Amino acid sequence: MLIENTPESPVETESEIIVPWSVPEIIFSLGVIFLLSIGMIWIVYRWPDAINIVLVSFELVYLIPVGIILLVKRAHPETVGFRKFTMKNLAIGCGLLFGAYAIIILHNLLLLAFNIAPQGEYLSELFDTGQSFGLLAFVGIVIAPLAEEVFFRGFLFGGLSKKYGWKIAALLSAGLFAIAHMQLIVLIPTFILGFVLAYLYHRSKSIWPGIILHLTVNSFSFAIISLASFFEGLI
Repeated sequence: MLIENTPESPVETESEIIVPWSVPEIIFSLGVIFLLSIGMIWIVYRWPDAINIVLVSFELVYLIPVGIILLVKRAHPETVGFRKFTMKNLAIGCGLLFGAYAIIILHNLLLLAFNIAPQGEYLSELFDTGQSFGLLAFVGIVIAPLAEEVFFRGFLFGGLSKKYGWKIAALLSAGLFAIAHMQLIVLIPTFILGFVLAYLYHRSKSIWPGIILHLTVNSFSFAIISLASFFEGLI
C-alpha cells in the first residue's frame, strides 16, 4: 500500500512529483469520461435493470482515461500519488476536514432555513428506490474514494499544478469535482471538500491521506443515513 521511492522512480524528491501529462491529456480524459457517462445514462434509460452495474461503472470510469495516459506515457504509479505518507499529514488533513465541516454545517443550516432539502434527504430517497444498500455503500465507501482521488487529485490536480501552480489547480480541480457530482444542492460542500483534499495532496505528495479522509466522509454519511432510516422505521 505504501510505496517507497526507488532509483528508477519518476519522483525527483520527497517534495516534488514529476508528471508526464498536462492540459491536453486532461481535456482528453474529461472528454472520455463525458462520453462514457452519456453512454451509461442511455443504457439505464434503455435497460433500467442494468442500474446496479451502471452504479459501479460510474465510478470506475474515472480510472479508464488515467490508465490509458499512464500506459501511453509509461508513467510510474507514483505519478498519481501512490507514495508513502506520514501520520502528520493525515492528522493535518483531519484538522482541515473538521474546519471544512464547520462551513458545510452552516451551509446545510442555511438550506434548511429556506426549506431546501440537503443531500442527506436526496440519498435517503435513493435508498427508497429499491437499490441495494450494500451495493450503494460499497460503491460510495470503497470504489468512489479510490477512483475519485486517483482522477481528481492524482491525475487532474497533478497535471493542472504543472501548468498553473497548486493554488489555481486546487480551485479548478475542486470545481470540476463538485460539478461531477451533478447535484446543485451539494455544489459548495463538495467544492470545499475537493479543495481540502487537493491541498492535502499538494502537501503530502501522496494520494493515500485523501483516500482515507474521503472514505471517512462517505462512511460517516452512510452511517448517518442508516441511523436516520432505522429510527424513522421505529417511529
